[in-house]
Amino acid sequence: MEDAGIREVFYKESREILDNLEADILMLEEMSDPDVVNRLFRYFHTLKGSSGIAGYKNVYEFTHKIESVLDRVRSGGIEVNRELVDLLLGSLDWVREAIAGDDVASGEAKQALIAKTNVLMGTVEPASEPVSNAGAGGEPAREIEVGYRYFRVHAGFRDDVFESGIDPLLIMEDLAALGKFVDRRVDRSKLPLLTDMDPEKCYLSWDLVLKTKQPPNKVDEVFLFVKDDNDILIEDITAMYTSETPVQDHSEEKKLGEILTSKGILTEQELTDVLSSLEKNKKLGALIVEKGYATDKDLQFALNEQEKIKKRVETSTVRVDTEKLDGLLNLLGEIVIGQSAINRIADELDEEKGFQLKNALYGLDRVTREFQEQIMSIRMIPVGPSFEQFRRFVRDSSQALGKDIRLEIEGGETELDKTVIEKIGDPLKHMIRNAIDHGIEPPGERESAGKERMGRIMLRAYHQEGNVFVEVADDGGGVNFRRLREKAEAMGILKQGDEVNEQRLLSILFMPGFSTAEKVGELSGRGVGMDVVKTNIESLRGSVEIDSHPGKGTTFRVKLPLTLAIIEGMLVRVGGSIYIIPLLSIVESMQPRREDIRTVKEKGEVVQVRGEYVTLVRLYDLFGIKPEFSNPWESLMVIVESGMSRVGIMIDELLGQQQIVIKSLENYISRSRALSGAAILGDGRVALIIDVHGLVEELSK
Repeated sequence: MEDAGIREVFYKESREILDNLEADILMLEEMSDPDVVNRLFRYFHTLKGSSGIAGYKNVYEFTHKIESVLDRVRSGGIEVNRELVDLLLGSLDWVREAIAGDDVASGEAKQALIAKTNVLMGTVEPASEPVSNAGAGGEPAREIEVGYRYFRVHAGFRDDVFESGIDPLLIMEDLAALGKFVDRRVDRSKLPLLTDMDPEKCYLSWDLVLKTKQPPNKVDEVFLFVKDDNDILIEDITAMYTSETPVQDHSEEKKLGEILTSKGILTEQELTDVLSSLEKNKKLGALIVEKGYATDKDLQFALNEQEKIKKRVETSTVRVDTEKLDGLLNLLGEIVIGQSAINRIADELDEEKGFQLKNALYGLDRVTREFQEQIMSIRMIPVGPSFEQFRRFVRDSSQALGKDIRLEIEGGETELDKTVIEKIGDPLKHMIRNAIDHGIEPPGERESAGKERMGRIMLRAYHQEGNVFVEVADDGGGVNFRRLREKAEAMGILKQGDEVNEQRLLSILFMPGFSTAEKVGELSGRGVGMDVVKTNIESLRGSVEIDSHPGKGTTFRVKLPLTLAIIEGMLVRVGGSIYIIPLLSIVESMQPRREDIRTVKEKGEVVQVRGEYVTLVRLYDLFGIKPEFSNPWESLMVIVESGMSRVGIMIDELLGQQQIVIKSLENYISRSRALSGAAILGDGRVALIIDVHGLVEELSK
């Protein structure tokens, strides 16, 4: 059970490390930066140490060899080139498969990678070579013994601890029985002269490091009866003992002495002594070790902590399952519904009591909205890490096609709901694949057109008008409108002689089964993809449009809501039913005049709005309900837009604006694309949410 727990923790942590590794390896190919090389070395080093603790001996041995290669790169012995990058990416794939327990992680693949490392290192290492690594200064470093953990223990006891029948020395002996002390220091600073000593008082405290195979709870149990009222601190520092980062002095935001004292390694008095005797050009850490106040390992650990603080890695964070956040959001939705119900009751009370109740609800509403914003902020994460995963895809795909393409990323700090980010991955991959295969020309063709041989794909994210926009842009040849029209006519989508603008032609690319590719390739050409992109994005209440310029490139622009869980909606009434229209889709509301209503070929109605004709939609016809008003000039009209299209929704009454917690609708309830969900109102009634994109889509059929 214990081993399974350690492996589970390692598995989760290794996924993050592997994702970071892939991004940095690809960055190394673009620029040979020593900082990137150092980061890669640390990542593989961490994987080596953690895999040893978790019992992944094969991963431990393999990552040690890759670590040796990177160490040679750091010293300038190996050049950064495509061969090295290919080796690192291949090694990354093998480690990922080995950790996942995949059968693909074969010994044959491992041996092929090891052979490449031997070629790069210029040596053939014997299979029986012991696994070790060089530490700082070229001294041989310790071997990591699989299964061992290291705990730093500070044991400080009350003066009167003996009166409780407890002997600290016996506790120390129990602790020693769990393993071996690799570092030990007794603090005698409180020890008085012999003439002043009271034999019934405890003056000593201990600072030590325990090496053990026992789990943390066994170490805790040693101090079970003294932990609450004595100064006992137990810290798992296994990571420190698998780190061989060279000891160096830093001048960072949190001083080295502060870290050493906060961890109980150094006392305030000892720190004062060191600072008072610190000479010019003398390093603080070296002097602390020289005076015997800390060991080299203590200092190394403190420097590692300092580096974490600098990078803001050491933060108070907790991993929370998304389902738990969804549960909180649902509960919050129930609170909002309850508030709405109480508001209705307040409206029915006499003026004085209703006023008092509404005042109380006003404060509650403010707190509820703040609570809502806090939950939503927890769900919001930067899009950058999701964008970075496409670097490898672009590299591998472009090489397979004999093209040279680089991926550029902008706006990685833009935040989006975690659920939206998870669901946007596949559509983005389709668009990037399309840019690689159809958009970017081969190097020779680009040179002939006066362009750089290397193509460029830009992945950009930004906030605008309460939405997040994600763009996939390339500097390729753009859409061939002539060929696009010919293919559309051949498939019967367009008739010869039909006048259509460029936007209408581009929209054909999203039709199922449509492709302009002349032959089917590994990446695309089967007519499957862009229609799926559009469907998936619209399922997120988003929209996608294309902008293309022949010879200059194509841009796919995706518009997404910040979150899928809550929207600002306008409540409208049609007959006895309540509907909700997302506020971001509304352009304006108005009451049309009788003379502005027109019929087009007796097939549909339009209304003239400031010289522009907008399709009129009668919701009561669409959903089969009885309205209060059947004449458009007697009713109200809400103008909404989706992409380049605008429609006017005919309603009986505007009821007001409010935040809506969306509840999903199953397909068996409604198959209409004009509906995207439902919400429960304060009086318990259910209001259906209009999907403006789906509504426009249904009208165009």
